[in-house]
Amino acid sequence: GADRVVYSTQVQVKLESAMGELTPQERTAFVMRHFEGQSIEDIGHALGIAESATKNSIFRAVQKLRRALEPVVGVAR
Repeated sequence: GADRVVYSTQVQVKLESAMGELTPQERTAFVMRHFEGQSIEDIGHALGIAESATKNSIFRAVQKLRRALEPVVGVAR
């Protein structure tokens, strides 16, 4: 894509610190979804929560990470 973000040390540090602020459930759901490509259904089963709760956890995680990273990477529109 056109908006290639160079993952600088600063971005990695921000990301790690933001990941640390997620709840264990948010972090696990986010990692399973975005790093492992698991389905919402599978993540829900693994965490023992409903699909709606799974989606909410992933959504909250993404919002928190986006807020943390925006000052560093700028808003890619």
